[in-house]
Amino acid sequence: MDEKTILNSAAQEGVKEKNYPRRIFILLCLLSTVVLMAILKVTKGIAVQIVLSTLLALVALPAVRKMHSRLRLPWGVGVGITLIAFVLSIGAIARLLQASAASIINAYPRYENRFLTIYKYAAHQFHLSFDEGKTLIENLLAQLKIRQYLQSAALSLSNMALVTAKNAFLVFMMYTFLLVEAGSFEKKISLAFEGKMRHRVKSVITKVIVDTTSYLSIKFVISLATGLVVFAGLSIIGVDFAIVWAFLAFLLNFIPTFGSVISSLLTGFFALLQFFPSVPPVIATVLLMLLTNMILGNVVEPRIEGGNLNISPFLILVSLSIWGWVWGFIGMLLAVPFLVFIKIVCENVSFLKPIGILIGNNKTVKRAVK
Repeated sequence: MDEKTILNSAAQEGVKEKNYPRRIFILLCLLSTVVLMAILKVTKGIAVQIVLSTLLALVALPAVRKMHSRLRLPWGVGVGITLIAFVLSIGAIARLLQASAASIINAYPRYENRFLTIYKYAAHQFHLSFDEGKTLIENLLAQLKIRQYLQSAALSLSNMALVTAKNAFLVFMMYTFLLVEAGSFEKKISLAFEGKMRHRVKSVITKVIVDTTSYLSIKFVISLATGLVVFAGLSIIGVDFAIVWAFLAFLLNFIPTFGSVISSLLTGFFALLQFFPSVPPVIATVLLMLLTNMILGNVVEPRIEGGNLNISPFLILVSLSIWGWVWGFIGMLLAVPFLVFIKIVCENVSFLKPIGILIGNNKTVKRAVK
């Protein structure tokens, strides 16, 4: 074996040895991710509170900074103002939803005959039992045998209200303390690290916080605008319970594409149920939902953000499935913000950049090639 062959062999062995730590690191990351998901599922109660308080703090952080820098208000005063604004907003939404729920209960007899006609058709098609002398609820109870479940649900309703109030209180407590500490975050980094490491850590963390805060703030504003436009449009058309469908549009807008589709289908189906056999109001409702989501989601939002999410649609589906399994509906709402956060972190940490590229969609690849 000549000297050149020996040198090449030694070089290849050296490359393999250098790759071992990276492979071990990737394997440990995968194992840690699996363990973390299991822990988050087990600790769902407290984990959801921590995540919601953190996301709310990131949404409010730009407003607190502006009040502190431009209006010269003390940091704590700005935090208090945002807290009061959130509490009042949630209280107003709760009152509106409560009033809407009462309206739905009062209006139910008007819709029961239509629901009963649909159920009669479905019972005929699928050979289900149907009694002409019974109401829709009585037929459903007889067919599905869910009376005992409804009774237990009614008994636990008061407990759910207490638990929700307790969770909301804890979320806003954590939100307050987190935002208060955010005012001295840079000083903590300066004291914790030295030299080049201090600058590097501060740069990466600042970039991650700024990008994540920007995304969440823009998404919140666009979702709020979607809800307001839907509410105004449905009120003009005359669709009942417009506040309910507007709130649903606001919530589901946090789930890109799929959320707006679900919201549009549900609202369109209700409009059909309300106005049938009149067709124009149904068409107007469907067009309103489609145009609102298309303009705000596909035109306005990308212009404000400076581009699209650039995340693989397949990974969005995977993220929705995983977080839906871990935390249910709240997990589905938070799935895409989590994915955006992971992508931002990977793009700003050198050895994680390959993962950030893999998370991106085809537009990311085309832009990188250019």
